[in-house]
Amino acid sequence: MKEYIERTAALDICQKEYEDRLRMADYCGDTVAWDIGGAIKGIPAADVAPVKHGGWIVSEVNFGYCDIIQKEYTAKKYTCSECGYETGDQAEKFACCPICMACMDKEAADED
Repeated sequence: MKEYIERTAALDICQKEYEDRLRMADYCGDTVAWDIGGAIKGIPAADVAPVKHGGWIVSEVNFGYCDIIQKEYTAKKYTCSECGYETGDQAEKFACCPICMACMDKEAADED
């Protein structure tokens, strides 16, 4: 699996190495740090999208009295906290919202 890093964090490491080598008068290390920094700057930026995080908001829907089952019929409704997509009981099986692709890893909130 590919790993992505922040280019500025890598360049900060090179800058620190460069400054440390200058203090030690080690100009060979100085050149190496600059070469590495130049190589990092030349790497094309990764085309990645930020990850959205959401959770299922659980609520209960009352459909009223059902003559067939002879009682009040209620069901759970799940709403995506990011885009408002609503679905039924199968939402607990989704690791992410099928509409906005938010990862459903936030704590679920109950709404009545």
